Amino acid sequence: MAKSTILSSLKIHKFFYIAWLFFLLNVINFRTSDYDQEKSPAVHVKRIVGQNLNPDRKMKKILLWNAVYGSFGFKFDDPSSFEENKCKVSNCMLSKDKALVTPETADAVVFLYTNLCNLPKIYGRKSYQRYVLLTDDPPNCFNRNYYKREPFFGGFFNWTMSYRANSDISWTKGWVQKVDKVSDVSQLKRLKQQQLSGKKKKLVAWYVARCGSVSEREGYITELKEYLQIDTYGPCGDLACPIGTDVQSCLDYIAENYKFVLTFERYICDDFVTKRFFDVLRRPTVPIVFGGADYESIAPPNSFIDALKMYPKQLASHLKLLDDNTRLYNRHLKWKFSYEVHTGYGEIVVKPFCDLCEKLHSAEPHKIYRDIDSWWYNSSKCSTSEERGIKITRKGKEQLNDIEIPWFSEDD
Repeated sequence: MAKSTILSSLKIHKFFYIAWLFFLLNVINFRTSDYDQEKSPAVHVKRIVGQNLNPDRKMKKILLWNAVYGSFGFKFDDPSSFEENKCKVSNCMLSKDKALVTPETADAVVFLYTNLCNLPKIYGRKSYQRYVLLTDDPPNCFNRNYYKREPFFGGFFNWTMSYRANSDISWTKGWVQKVDKVSDVSQLKRLKQQQLSGKKKKLVAWYVARCGSVSEREGYITELKEYLQIDTYGPCGDLACPIGTDVQSCLDYIAENYKFVLTFERYICDDFVTKRFFDVLRRPTVPIVFGGADYESIAPPNSFIDALKMYPKQLASHLKLLDDNTRLYNRHLKWKFSYEVHTGYGEIVVKPFCDLCEKLHSAEPHKIYRDIDSWWYNSSKCSTSEERGIKITRKGKEQLNDIEIPWFSEDD
């Protein structure tokens, strides 16, 4: 009898113990659910970050370490932004918030090279992470030790993003695309109307905002002015545009009134070409280039004239010949009926980050730059006009670095 009583007592205690456990679990679930409802926005953001803690995750996080010049066309911390920008691969998120996207959990960390003084101390670096060097200026735009930074950044960067053709991710200021039918019908109509009406355009203009150059372009132009007139607009010119002070409005006016527009670069470096070239190229005029890019590979045939292949006197004679011969001049415009030029700010800043997102989702072997300064400074192949075969005998203005001008600017 005593034994059965003991067994019954144990069963009762066991029942109450199990019931008590169920009660505790319900209370905990209720409180967690209630907290999630009250804090849903913050919890939602944290879950986006928290579920991406292993190399197999689908959403890739890109952290901008020190890029302070805007959002590059993306909404920060928005997983839908890459899709809104119509990227081919859109499963990425861009952030500059190191508290939200910690460096240790980011799939890619992008470092702006020109104001990176020292290598940051990031602990717990994962094998799937990619550290990306971003730079848009040529290496001789800034002195090597201007920021008194470490003499070289060795064994730190995995990928590069720049204008260089051998960069892992290309950042260009525009591109030309062959199409069946050009969308900018208005430009073609104006071009035809000008040709039919016989409107007499002036010969050469130049829009310049940065005074002085390393390329010595001012010396070339000074000598060129001895043979023909060049009208100079912009902050460093002596003429003002009558239809507006912004760059694009001024270029519209110049293209409508001049047959040729100088697009001389401040630096002669391999692959380096600024937005100014593409801005002029897409208008009803002919750009005259002076730079280190392979223009024949980035622009249609006969779409430009290369000043570095002629001395100033030879260039002046050539331009006068084209001015007197409409048929020869029109050869430089025919390409506009089958090509489109892309140079909008939204396009050129979105594309490299779309490419970065796609690259993060690809199965590429791991790589690292052992000495990034060697790649950037020593193999960029910047030169003078004389090294390119053109000796400039006239003096231009003093060389200026203009380091106070923003890193991404239309003022070339």
